[in-house]
Amino acid sequence: MGSMAAQVTAAFFDSKGIRYDMSEDGQAICTGFEMDNREGLKILIIFDPGDESVALRAFNVAKIPSDKTDSMFAVVNYLNTKYRWIKFIIDEEDNTITAEDDAVIQLDSCGEEVLECCRHIVAIVDKAYPEIMANLFG
Repeated sequence: MGSMAAQVTAAFFDSKGIRYDMSEDGQAICTGFEMDNREGLKILIIFDPGDESVALRAFNVAKIPSDKTDSMFAVVNYLNTKYRWIKFIIDEEDNTITAEDDAVIQLDSCGEEVLECCRHIVAIVDKAYPEIMANLFG
C-alpha cells in the first residue's frame, strides 16, 4: 500500500511541478534540485511507518580520497557546528560525505514540510560545498 505521507508529498510535489520518482513500495521518494556550487543534488526521502516522521538523505555530496579521510572528519565536525537543520557525515564504506535530515511531520502538511527540509539541505550543501572542496583539494 505504501505511505500515506509519501502519497500526500507526491501530490504536493506534482502541484509545484517538482519531478520525483516513487519507490515501488511507496515508502520513499527521490528528487533532485539544482545548485550554484555543485552539479545538483539528489535527495532520498524515506517515510517512516506511521507517517509521523521522515528521513532525508543526500548521498555523495563529495568523494573523499582515502588519504584525506582523517582530515575531513574535522571539516565535517566544523560544518555540523556552523550549520543548523542538517548534519554531515562521512560514509566510511565508500569514502563520501552525506547530508542528512530527520524531521517530524504532520500528514495534513507533510508536502510543504518535506519540501522545506529539502530546501534546507540544498541551501546548506550549496554553502558548504566550496569549503569541502577547498579542504579536499586546496
